[in-house]
Amino acid sequence: MKDKKRSGSYYTPKILSDFLVSHISNNYLNSKNLSILEPSCGDGQFISSFFSKSNLNKYNSIDLTICDIDKSELNKTVSLIPKSSKLKAINDDYLNFFLNNKLKYSLIFGNPPYVRKKNMEENQILNCEAVHLKMLKYNSQIKTKSKINNLWTAFVESAIMSLKNDGIMCFVIPAEIMHVNYTKELRKLIQNEFDRVEIFAFNELIFEGIQQDVVALIGIKGIENKLDHGVSFYQVESLEDLNEPRFTELHSNIHRFSLDKWTNYILSDEDLNFIEGLKNQFKPIKEYCEKAQVGIVSAANDYFIIRNSEVLDNQLNEIEDLIKPILPKGSILSNSLDFTKNDYKNLLDKNERVSLVQFPNIPKTKLNKIAIKYILKGEEKKDDLSGELHKRYKMTKRENWYHIPSIWYSEGLFVKRSHLFPKIIVNSADALVTDSFYRLQTKDPYNIKNLAFSFYNTLTFVLAELEGRFYGGGVLELVPNEFKNLSIPYCDIISEDDFTKLDNMIRENQSIHKILNFTDNLLLKNIDNNRLREIWIKLVNRRIKKNNTNKSKKNNNI
Repeated sequence: MKDKKRSGSYYTPKILSDFLVSHISNNYLNSKNLSILEPSCGDGQFISSFFSKSNLNKYNSIDLTICDIDKSELNKTVSLIPKSSKLKAINDDYLNFFLNNKLKYSLIFGNPPYVRKKNMEENQILNCEAVHLKMLKYNSQIKTKSKINNLWTAFVESAIMSLKNDGIMCFVIPAEIMHVNYTKELRKLIQNEFDRVEIFAFNELIFEGIQQDVVALIGIKGIENKLDHGVSFYQVESLEDLNEPRFTELHSNIHRFSLDKWTNYILSDEDLNFIEGLKNQFKPIKEYCEKAQVGIVSAANDYFIIRNSEVLDNQLNEIEDLIKPILPKGSILSNSLDFTKNDYKNLLDKNERVSLVQFPNIPKTKLNKIAIKYILKGEEKKDDLSGELHKRYKMTKRENWYHIPSIWYSEGLFVKRSHLFPKIIVNSADALVTDSFYRLQTKDPYNIKNLAFSFYNTLTFVLAELEGRFYGGGVLELVPNEFKNLSIPYCDIISEDDFTKLDNMIRENQSIHKILNFTDNLLLKNIDNNRLREIWIKLVNRRIKKNNTNKSKKNNNI
């Protein structure tokens, strides 16, 4: 079985490729002499759809170029193509082919591979860099020598440079094109290169077995009627709806100076103006925080972050100040507004991995024999991916590989990734955290309890949906700058009773609507909270794809 993380091969459902080919052929494909490229043909689904769903009689000639690095997959696609077709089949990395040819095409379609940089081969990284360098010279919208993050972006850039003046590009690509920072220039490039752009978003996960959210993006050149120019967004509830086809056209809000991600298409300009007006009434979180920094990076959590039973087995408890409390991930936390020493004790009692082994930054020879024994155990530890533990890249940059840098305790914690809503938590237990959290220290005269309480309001939750990014499975993530720029209706007169009440409501898993009714009444006075709540519900349901399955309907109480 292929390593899909390295090959990036997730094959397109027939119902989707059939729809996309029919849609393009019926509405936009006007050339009589077609030249078609499928740069990563895989199992040949797009090619199969083209021959079964297009009116082939309206074309005088069809020249096909298909490419795949996997010869057996390439041969499968070749077998689907009529013998009478003019075909060029390339068994190579498509980016190699692109960099060595200057061919132009009427139609480029497919499902490019999704491979993160850490899973790429060295030649793939070099090819991506070469493609991006060509794009820098090709279009002024690309201004930076951006880091290579994923293979699919190079496929999009190369396709754009390979289209004829009336050409069409149609790709099924990750939904991160809509919102992540590293695709911001790519979004501008797409708007600049195509007269019309259509984006189909889906209210269910397309690829079985993986949590990869995708969109279908169609770019059309050569549209003379200016009224048909621009970007249009369409929402598809279920793949089965494409049989009719049935989809909903939604708003297009892409020419904004703030809240400028394509994911905002779901809201009208009136809604976005309403939100921006509220946002500007309040200061961002960074105005209240002295620090909002990523947690520690141990570079080997399985070794440094251990269970209490492992602490005892290795006698590490006998060394004073060696073991520190730590939270390795957000999912380990029970619901609360205040993480207390008792909460930490409960995790210890459950034998969770919440004990950090923090060796001092001194040579081994000066350490206790028990410590040396555990360090040697680490140096003997190997795995298939990273080899010897102490020779990992981050370890080699340390003065002593076993000493973790940047250890400090914070007043508060922000959970980097969340599901239904994001969370700030008061850190009364003085626990350390990994990079699954951001560590918060408030400025004088502000108070961490007031900051945490004030974070739980509908406006800030709406802004988190708009400013953050989301992934398959409904995960919401905010990178540090996105988090620090969230506006918050900070209140400095939160009583101890109010704080305790909110903590209890969260611990009791009360409905988020009850929680927000309580906090909004204190934090968002004289505001149309009903409208704000409706906007938030719409954004959350879109992210978690609530209507996808009965299971999600049951589990997402929104």
